[in-house]
Amino acid sequence: MTWIAFFLILASVVLHAGWHFLSKSRQPTCAFFLLVSASDFLFTLPFALHSGLELTNLPPRFYWLALGGGLSGTLCDLGLSTAYRKAEVSLAYPLARALPVLFTAALTIALGLGARPGPLALTGMVVLFAGCLLMPLVRFSDFRPASYWNPALGGILIAALGTTGYTIFDSQALKLVAQYGNTSELGGAIGYMALRESILFSGLALYILPQRNQRSCFTRALFRQWHPYLAGVFAALAYVLILLAMRQVTNVSYVQAFRQLSLPLGVLLGVLILKERCTLSKLLGMCLVVAGLILTALKS
Repeated sequence: MTWIAFFLILASVVLHAGWHFLSKSRQPTCAFFLLVSASDFLFTLPFALHSGLELTNLPPRFYWLALGGGLSGTLCDLGLSTAYRKAEVSLAYPLARALPVLFTAALTIALGLGARPGPLALTGMVVLFAGCLLMPLVRFSDFRPASYWNPALGGILIAALGTTGYTIFDSQALKLVAQYGNTSELGGAIGYMALRESILFSGLALYILPQRNQRSCFTRALFRQWHPYLAGVFAALAYVLILLAMRQVTNVSYVQAFRQLSLPLGVLLGVLILKERCTLSKLLGMCLVVAGLILTALKS
């Protein structure tokens, strides 16, 4: 992984942790995420229209990949909305971010997508995953299956599957953009982002709007809250940076691993601002995350 990719991801994780913090601070519903997606799409659309991306040049496979990326993003948001309502961000956030590290590495290896991560990089990913498992614990004696079996678990698993899906779909779509899009890296990333977000928004709308209680939440939040709109801008900027970083790595699992830099930041925001608990297990977990990233970097 290049230094350019590292700094792109570093900037992205600050924005990413920021929008997830905004989400948790408002006890988000699915309707909240719909507003985030709408803000994300409207923010990127003007730039996408001037990106120079020639969508008509792209092969049919690109549109299937964009559809997969958008629907996976929808799945991720639905999972997060459930997890954040039922658990502390310092529990839900690390677990939802940890599982895709292993899922993405396993799938890219199984499908032969990109260069195979070396043993040291894979070890780093496992260490990172272990750190994520420690972060939610109150005490070390709580390290048992029952500690993770809670009402938020289903949402966490759904979010993890969605994150894995859009990471792989988007990385493959960007390769086609680079080959056929006839635009710059930034133009291709922004153009693809707007298309993907329109699919994500449509998926959320189809799920949310038929439900009366969700429609009520959407109507109440539409003009009375600024948080989802700011979160949408943060989310858009964060993911455009990630799309650019995907062009700089030999396997997208490295991007997935290094995005976990947002974990210590997310936990600190939860502890310092939302007054969530800070435990020795959380601190050790953060140290393992950093150690895992260092191991991954040595062979990436």
